[in-house]
Amino acid sequence: MKQFHITKRTRLIAGLLSGLLFAILAVPLSAETKAEIHPFYDLTHEVTLSGPVTGVVYGPSAGLIPGSHILLVTGSGTVDASLGKWGLQGKEDSIHNGEQVTVTGVMKTLRNKQVFVVRTVELGGHTYVIRNEHGVPLTPKSHERVQKTAQKGVSQ
Repeated sequence: MKQFHITKRTRLIAGLLSGLLFAILAVPLSAETKAEIHPFYDLTHEVTLSGPVTGVVYGPSAGLIPGSHILLVTGSGTVDASLGKWGLQGKEDSIHNGEQVTVTGVMKTLRNKQVFVVRTVELGGHTYVIRNEHGVPLTPKSHERVQKTAQKGVSQ
């Protein structure tokens, strides 16, 4: 009978110690602060830059993130403005060196380089929407829908 009583007590102690060990391991894991989530494109940091174009890149180029780019001269120096994969698709003849453009977007550090992620481009009296308000590049079909919506006078 004594042996049964000791075994019961041993199981109770083992159960309590297991619970304590679980609590010790679980508390620090849930108490860790989670990393802040920074959206890729934050509208609150959006700025507008204007300047003449000093270069146009239509495809992949060494040292640049993929997609089309325009190089703008601003009061702060030359800015690499990324237009994304579809930014200049079908518009290869629309942007030339020396033209004055206005871009709206967010400055980001990508691949250890400062890149201006463009959301809209104003050129020759037209506004081209390159990305949506979350920074996602618009596909050619999306561009058509945005243009049709703008022509009808309906806001996005």
